[in-house]
Amino acid sequence: MADLIPVSYKLLKGMNESLILNVIRRNGYASRSEIAKITNLTPPTVTNIINRLIDSGLVKEDKLGESSGGRPPVFLKINNEAFNLIILIIGTNAMEGYLVDAEINIKDKKYVNIKNESQDSILGLLTKTIKEIKKSSKNKIAGIGVVVRGPVRSSQGISVFSPNIGWRNVPIKEMIEKEFDIPAFVENDVRSMALGEFYNGVAKDVENMVFLKVSYGIGATIILDGKIYRGINDIAGEIGHTTIDVAGPKCSCGNYGCFEAVASEKALINNVIKRIKEGSKSIIYQYVAGDFDNITPDLVYKAVEENDDIASAELKKIAIYLGIGIANIVNVFNPELVLITGGIARAKQYIEDVVIETIKNRSFEASYATCRIEFSNPDYNAALMGISNIILDGIL
Repeated sequence: MADLIPVSYKLLKGMNESLILNVIRRNGYASRSEIAKITNLTPPTVTNIINRLIDSGLVKEDKLGESSGGRPPVFLKINNEAFNLIILIIGTNAMEGYLVDAEINIKDKKYVNIKNESQDSILGLLTKTIKEIKKSSKNKIAGIGVVVRGPVRSSQGISVFSPNIGWRNVPIKEMIEKEFDIPAFVENDVRSMALGEFYNGVAKDVENMVFLKVSYGIGATIILDGKIYRGINDIAGEIGHTTIDVAGPKCSCGNYGCFEAVASEKALINNVIKRIKEGSKSIIYQYVAGDFDNITPDLVYKAVEENDDIASAELKKIAIYLGIGIANIVNVFNPELVLITGGIARAKQYIEDVVIETIKNRSFEASYATCRIEFSNPDYNAALMGISNIILDGIL
């Protein structure tokens, strides 16, 4: 795996080089004096390392800062042309492939339909997509990242179980590195998204956070003191399968009343369908011409916007359960931030007040008072940012 980026792996002989690179990367820009202050390295040490990093092509001088009386500081940044990364994000029906530079600017993108494809076929499409993107890159590929759904053994790069495509114990990292001789990194979607927000998004200035993805299922990532808490078996964060209502509906895991079973978008759709089948009138029935299989969360949100009683009542019920679950999170972890993302974030304007009021009423006052509750931008590609940063942490 050596010499994948010209000179850089030989250059990074010590922790100081990596430390400085990551300070520049995570801040976007940094002057030599700022780097010395952040790292506690002496100015001469910083200058010597920066000179080597500039000579290697990994770092470049970019612009002048404001003078405070003497010479204006020179700001440094990662050289976006030093290398490229390949990212694959595998969803339910599609695989998205990206070529990004060292600053995570998208240089190329491919969309691959994987609906109804077999497990082996998807692996073949994964390899094919990597080859196609690699051909389009003018710079060296320093790393490859793959985002999958479901539990992952990140250190080994194994997809333990991907529910949307049926993979079980697939050694993705090993397969990619054997085929391409390039370092590969594998992570699940919720952790990748959480890291994307942590490095570049809403949670950039936060050290302790619970990231909650609420879509058809509910997944979570716990970040403590700036690091993901993974648990003893690398599966910490299964908040979606904590019990909220012992008399609640059956969950996909086999238990009853799980957080996911009462507060997810799937629960929302199930509740709406149940009400309509019981005889309640809803505009949603007209939306889908009586075909319940075509009901989507977005159609429910559209019905709420049109003041549909059934849609509004069932969404409010979801919001209350969501607030109960988050109150438990606030009491257990006492985080700085609970960040809610996923499809439910598109309904923020309809549920935010109910969610926050429920959390406030059901959590300890001291814990709630120091915790921010926010919704992320559902259109922000946090997974891309997260897996890219995982690669950069690994190679730099």
